[in-house]
Amino acid sequence: MAKKPQRIEWVDKAKGLTILLVVMLHSTAGVEKQFGMEGWMHAFITFAEPFRMPVFFAIAGLFAAKAMTQDWRSFFDSKFAHFFYFYILWLTINFIFKGPYFAQTLGIEGTILAYFTAFIEPFGLLWFIYLLPIFFLVLRLTYKAPVLGQIILALCLKIALQDAENFILNRFADYYLFFLIGYFGREFWFRLAHSAKEHPISVISGLVVWALINGLMVTMGFHLSTPMAAILGLSGILAVVSLMAIMPNKGIGALFNYCGTHSLPIYLGFFLPMVITRISFASLCAMCGTGLASLVVFLVAVSGAVLMYELVKLTKIGTFLYARPHWAHIKPHKSHTTAPAE
Repeated sequence: MAKKPQRIEWVDKAKGLTILLVVMLHSTAGVEKQFGMEGWMHAFITFAEPFRMPVFFAIAGLFAAKAMTQDWRSFFDSKFAHFFYFYILWLTINFIFKGPYFAQTLGIEGTILAYFTAFIEPFGLLWFIYLLPIFFLVLRLTYKAPVLGQIILALCLKIALQDAENFILNRFADYYLFFLIGYFGREFWFRLAHSAKEHPISVISGLVVWALINGLMVTMGFHLSTPMAAILGLSGILAVVSLMAIMPNKGIGALFNYCGTHSLPIYLGFFLPMVITRISFASLCAMCGTGLASLVVFLVAVSGAVLMYELVKLTKIGTFLYARPHWAHIKPHKSHTTAPAE
């Protein structure tokens, strides 16, 4: 039996932090739109804006090495069939739940057109898993090129295409730089995490300085400048890796670890409890402030996604929601050589 890959705790914690920040962003933004005003939770999503997605894509790039040497059939199975299975499945689920609203605003034909358009232009919250296979493919085709040249080109694209009208092109230019930083900087990030564990006091001091500078840049709006966005994104990756390396494996550290190891189920499933809670909370607690409402919706969105996943895992009903069924895999070529029985 093949052994499960050994997990790296600081990596899982970093993934957990980013997925929680993503849920927080959408929960808070939705509530603020519904209430027509910002709440105190807005400060958290604004502070995290410079590093939330850079950390996410850097972590994805950190483990891209295997995909560079896979045969093409295995590559397309693990990076395209895998992600697009979940994209198509959860796109359909989203449209089923949003169907009445779309039909009312777009009409039946407009709703059908919007569904099929989502195969070209990624839909809503699902753009992450639409974009990741593209990142892997571009890196697979170029990873042997000079590293410095790739980094400079990615930075130039980030600057040149910051106002691109095409959504996926804009997001590619925004974040491919950090995907490369994760991939080519793999040894550095692991050394940084190891060093952070040995010097926790220095790390804490550095994190305080980083938090003050990051907060100041966001408050002054400098994070909206593309060159500064690249700098703050990189510094945010440094900060998150260092923080997660020294964070203990209990309390909030255990929470981050769990969310990181289950980041895909949380990412796919948080939409449903988030929307239901947001709609019902507005009517049930009209006197509650926007900040409190945002916090409640965020907590329910995360716990609801986890509950759905654990229920499916317990009952074995609906496992296709989180695990690709056999038919959704690209089968490897059969070997004509005789292998010994295990």
